[in-house]
Amino acid sequence: MEQKKEKITRDCLRAMKIGDTVVVECKDGYDMDSQKNTAYAMQKMENCRFACKSDGLTLTVTKHGIS
Repeated sequence: MEQKKEKITRDCLRAMKIGDTVVVECKDGYDMDSQKNTAYAMQKMENCRFACKSDGLTLTVTKHGIS
């Protein structure tokens, strides 16, 4: 299920189910890097994998199963 969000947050990532996707419009490259880092840091805490794809300033994060 794809959701549009303003920002990637820990709570948003925790609430995702396997296969869910979140799409975020980033303000600039720094904002995109910051949001990617949030997703990658949560991988260790949640024991799963988040895949990040970017297209311009649009960031798509998908939750995958146990890493």
